Amino acid sequence: MASLTGWLRRIGAEIRAALYAGGNRRDRWQHPDRVIGALAVSPGDRVADLGSGSGYFTRRLARAVAPDGIVFAVDADTALLERLASLARDEGLDTVRVVPVARDGLELPEPVDLLFVSATYHHLPDQAAYFANAVAYLRPGGRVAILESRGEGLLRHFFGHATPPGRIRAEMGQAGYELIAEHDIVDGHWFGVFRPAAG
Repeated sequence: MASLTGWLRRIGAEIRAALYAGGNRRDRWQHPDRVIGALAVSPGDRVADLGSGSGYFTRRLARAVAPDGIVFAVDADTALLERLASLARDEGLDTVRVVPVARDGLELPEPVDLLFVSATYHHLPDQAAYFANAVAYLRPGGRVAILESRGEGLLRHFFGHATPPGRIRAEMGQAGYELIAEHDIVDGHWFGVFRPAAG
């Protein structure tokens, strides 16, 4: 039955893709394939999706690192993680591992090549301290990618669910990182990639 359900979901996704040349509404404004491409992950990589939620990016990252990589879906919401684990099983994504965490600190089973933070930065307490501690979970050459609403235009109405790019750059600098890339992919969002600064 699970394989039939998975097959029906895949067929449903193919039908939706055919009906909506640009993908679903979220795909059209968030450009997930371009975001994943900019992250430059490879098969075999270890990735943590911090604030994975429903797994919108987690599942795409899982495909990008397959067959030998791992994507840790990291969230404080255990109900969302349970649903994501079920969906990943149905889609045959055996590269996904769910990791429940407290809201005030990061703990991963092992260091990663990439820590991806989408629409989550503003939820984290004391971001400079949080990411200063997170460096312990980066492999040599590891990076942190942050995709965050700037809070401009219509998004300014979602108070508290955005962070000005200048603040992110400053806090990540305080945490001991240097900015290595910026991408202009998602309207109304800032997308930057950091690495630990050479000591």
